[in-house]
Formats: sequence, structure tokens, C-alpha cells
Amino acid sequence: MRVYQVPTHTRLWLVMTIVICSLPQLLRGPGWQAGLLALIVILRALADRQRIAMPGRVVRGALMVGIVVLTFYSFGRIYGAEAGVALLVSLFALKYLEVVRQRDAYVVIVLGYFVCATALLFERGPGMFAFVLFCMLLLTSCLVGINHSDTGARPMGHIKRAAAMLAQAVPVMLLLFVLVPRVAPLWNMQVDSGKARTGMSDSMSPGQISELSQSSELAFRVAFDGPVPANNQRYWRGLTLSHFDGRTWQQALPRGQDIQDYLFEKGQTPPPWYQLLMKAGRGEGYRYRVILEPTERRWLFALKVPVLEQGQAGLAKDMRLVASNPVSEAMAYTVTSYPNLAASLALDEAERDLMLSLPQQGVGRRAQGLAQQWQLESSTPQQVVNRALRYFREQPFYYTLKPPVLPVDPIDEFLFVSRRGFCEHYASSFTFMMRAAGIPARVVVGYQGGELNQVGSHLLVRQYDAHAWSEVWLDGRGWVRVDPTAAVAPDRIEEGVRAALEESNADSDALASLKSFASSGMLGKLQQWVDYVDFQWQTRVLGYNSQSQMQLLRELLGAASPLRIALALLAGIAVLLALYMVLLLRRDRGYQQTVMEREFWRLHQRVGSMGEPLDAGMTPQQLAAHIAKRWPAAAEIARQWALQYQQALYNPAISVDKRRIRHLRQLRNRLYKLLD
Repeated sequence: MRVYQVPTHTRLWLVMTIVICSLPQLLRGPGWQAGLLALIVILRALADRQRIAMPGRVVRGALMVGIVVLTFYSFGRIYGAEAGVALLVSLFALKYLEVVRQRDAYVVIVLGYFVCATALLFERGPGMFAFVLFCMLLLTSCLVGINHSDTGARPMGHIKRAAAMLAQAVPVMLLLFVLVPRVAPLWNMQVDSGKARTGMSDSMSPGQISELSQSSELAFRVAFDGPVPANNQRYWRGLTLSHFDGRTWQQALPRGQDIQDYLFEKGQTPPPWYQLLMKAGRGEGYRYRVILEPTERRWLFALKVPVLEQGQAGLAKDMRLVASNPVSEAMAYTVTSYPNLAASLALDEAERDLMLSLPQQGVGRRAQGLAQQWQLESSTPQQVVNRALRYFREQPFYYTLKPPVLPVDPIDEFLFVSRRGFCEHYASSFTFMMRAAGIPARVVVGYQGGELNQVGSHLLVRQYDAHAWSEVWLDGRGWVRVDPTAAVAPDRIEEGVRAALEESNADSDALASLKSFASSGMLGKLQQWVDYVDFQWQTRVLGYNSQSQMQLLRELLGAASPLRIALALLAGIAVLLALYMVLLLRRDRGYQQTVMEREFWRLHQRVGSMGEPLDAGMTPQQLAAHIAKRWPAAAEIARQWALQYQQALYNPAISVDKRRIRHLRQLRNRLYKLLD
């Protein structure tokens, strides 16, 4: 016969801890895992109440085989991040059926710490970190409870002791976090859930960006080291689209050029265009840090022209940043943008041919004729650009999130028939006309603007800030940004998409939905605080990489040499150990009286101070008899006090709770009044 060695008062806390530690996987994983956990809890509860026999090896073996089969069925494999975590959490729950001895409970608790850590594989925000700490508190409380066999022990006492243990570990954790060399943690692996994400695509066709602009999801955050540029200067370039097939704009390389000649990454030989760019005068720039949300794509977002300072990315010749790998997790990178560098890039013949190419299907014939007329009537390319912008301002064009469908010719139908469109319609038609007028041009897609967080002074760029504009090549100036949308809806650039739609008063439904994205009052303030905390977490904790660590250590130690880091680590641990020793010595002051003992000695000392000293070894009954002899009026109260005290102290059926202690103190206070 096996004896259950885990204290009874710890069983409920253990099963509750198993359920809570498994919650992240239960909410994210397949539904059968929740059913499995419920089945295990029910079986174990029935076995503890002797309703059924404890499941034997055959039952547990069958459940384990079923778990492996279901994991393979759900994920197509039993290895990898998602499948491995699902298997670990299921076996963690199954282990609860084997808990009989203390050693079994120790195994479950240790597995619980690993299960907590796996939650950080998929979510690393401050909320998940707080949840993991809470799970660790529960696991440590179970560990404390298992080692206390007193069935009358209160669970809150275990939690307080576990909290004290975790609090003592926090300074050591912070010391190791700051000083130990940074290496990629387990949760830094790329985990792709396979779910589609809202974000910028690698092509642009009519209506595509307007659909994206109806989403309030966060795209990225930006924190500037200095002043924040004005809203009309916040053009976050993501992609340049050079090839047009009559409906869709796509990325393309000039004929005869290779991607290695067009994209420079660290560790490679700098191509000629990059060497020329680095030698040019940079002028004033903006230094900022971007925290990009997961996109599963490689392109990043930055102002013109970005020079990467921290991060794993490369710079393309078309002035855009490209990550080394698809962005599967939140990515931080530091950039300094120099707008004047755009004039340092040259345009070779292959690029010029690509930026002047037009589709062969005869799309936009009227637009080509109008652009060629402007070319004949103008003496410089800048005058052609001005004529096109004046055309958009003077003709009855409208800015709308719900443009009509353009099934046949999206250029001519927009310019001469509907004249209603979003930013992609204006950028596409303008770029087409510039090429028709002999001016190299391309479409740029990204985001424009950003909402300022008043608490943290950083920008929040959301999907509804998605935007498209044009760039034209002007001799002596390089690639120059031209935003035809600003000619039709200047409020879009100055104040954002919601202000532009409100000005046009043409999309009441779309405007109402966009207004719902921005909260005001107390709720809006709370959202800003939540975003501020999350931004600081992403920047200071998750963004604390090897470069940040070396910079901090140089400021603290003067130099980040291995010897100084080791000495600082040893000194820090020595100081913490000394502090802990002082605290322990202060707490260890000999024997500590219990609540019942203090209650007895307070009355004993009060009676002794009012007459001859009392014997220290007298019992509660003897103390009550002494009081009755000297103060007959207090005899009955003294007898009740002694009776209640002895029952609470010696009767195992009576628990010493707050109510009983309060009653004893009331009797003692009544005695004080009679003694006086």
C-alpha cells in the first residue's frame, strides 16, 4: 500500500497551480489539451476521494501514447517550438496522476518552472512576464507547503514565505541581467505561428492600402533622441515599387543588376553607390529607435535616408532598410536619417529605363497625352511636376476610403471619370504621368504621420497611417518626394487620415470606425499608460542587447573588459550576501513568542505590576485563581478567560483563528477595567 506523502492542504494548491501554469498553452493550443487536463483533474480528484482506484501504468501509458498521437495530428510533427511546448504541457498535466511521494511532487513543480518559461516563447510583453512571476509564486508556495506537514497551516503563510524567497532573488536577478554577457535566450528563436498578419504587402493595386487603413493595429513605435519632426515630415518609407503592369505596382531590379549590387549588408564589400553615400556630406539628421511589430516580412520602415546604427538589417540603393530575416517577433533597431544624402545617389541608365517604363497594353492613353502636353509646355521637369499637382488641386478630385471600382483602365478612369480615390490612386496616376512626361519616377509605400503618446513622448504608427506617395528624379537633387495626395487632401498629411475624412465629409461610416480607434478621456489616458509601459519594456528589457550592455558597462565601469565585469559581478554578489546575512542576524533574536504566549504574558505582567511579583511558571488557571482572590468582582471574567485560553491551547478540535484571539482580548480588556 502506497502512502500519500504530500500534505492534504497542498493538494488543492498544486492542482490549481498546474491549471494556471498551463493556461497560455490551453488558450493558444488545440482544444483537446483543455479536455485532457480536465480529465486528469477529475480522475485524480475521484482517486483522492477513493471513488476509483489510482490509474495504473496501463492507463497512464495509453494517455501518453494518445498525447503523442494528438500532438502529431495537430502540428504534423512532435518537435519544434509549438509542438514541443504542447507536448511538454500535456505531459506536465499527466505527471499529476503519478504524484504519490514528495519526490513526485518535486518533479511536477520543477516541470512547472519549465512550462512557465515556455510561455515567453510566444509572448514577451510585461503582462506575460507578470503572469510568469505569478506562476512562479504559486509553484514556490506549493514547494513550501509540501515541506510543511502541519495540516492546520494556512496557505497564505506559504504564499508569504514564497514571496519573501522571490523578493530575495530579485536583486540577484537584476545583477546578473546587467552584468552577465548577453547571449540569445531560448525565447529569441524565430517562432512562426503561421497566422496571417496585417501589414504592408510587396505590391500595390487600387483599393489595397485603403483596406489596410481601416485597421487600428499597431505597426511600430518610434522614440526620437531629439525633437520629433513635424507631422508633414514623417514619411516612413518601406518599399519602392518600380514595375507597373497596368494595374499593380511591384518591386523590380534594373535590368542586368544583381541583388548583391543593390543591397548592402554588414560583412559584405560595400558597393560603389554605398561608398559614395558614406563619403557625402550628411548635414542634419534625426536619430531615433524603432520597435517594429511582427510582420513575417523583411522590409523595415524609416525616414529618408536611413543609416543603421543598431540592428540586423541592410540598406538598399533605393534608400530602404531590409532585415536580415523575416520579422517574426518584435524587432528593435536604431537609425539616423539624413534627408540631404538623397542628392548623393546617381541614376544609371538601367535604373532610368526601369523608372521610365510603361505598360504595353495601352493603359492610360489620355493620361499619357496630357502628360506629354505638359512636357511640351514646360521648360524643366519641376514645372511638369507643378502642373500635375495643380491639376489635382484645381479639378474636382475627392479623397475617400471607399473609391469606386476601376475595372478597365485604372489610370484614365480615375483621372478623367471617377476622380475619387485613396492615396494609392493619386500616387499611381501621378507616377504614371511623370514617366509619360519623360521624368523617372517610382511609387513609395509605407506610413505617414503617427500619434504622439503624451505620457512617453514616443510615436505610435498604426495600420490606418498606411500611405503611398511618389518620388521623381530631378537632376542635381536626386530622388525628390512628391505627395499628390497632399494637393487634394492637405489635412491627411498635416493632421492624419481622420482629419482628412472629416474635412471631406464623404465617408461617414469609415470616419466613425476610425474615430472609434482613438479613445479619449480616462480610457484614452489609461491606454497611453499601458502603451508607455509596454514601450519601456520593449526598449529597456527586451532591447537590452550586447551593444546596449557594452555601452552601459562603459558608463558604469569605465571600460567593459572581462576582468572589470568579473570583479563587478563578484563585488555585487558579495554585497548582496552581506546584506542578506545582516537581515538574517537581525531576525534571529532568539525565541519568538507565539500569539497565545503573548496573550498570556500581557495579562500576567499587568497583574504582577499591581502587587507582589507572580511566579513565572503559573498556569492560566492559577493566574485566574489569583485574580479571583484579590479582586472578587473579576472572578467570573477571569475564569472565562482561563477556560477559553486552555481550550484554544490544548483542544485539538479548536483552531486558533482571529475570531478566538479577538474574544480572548475582549475578556482581557474587561479584566483590565475591573482591576483598575
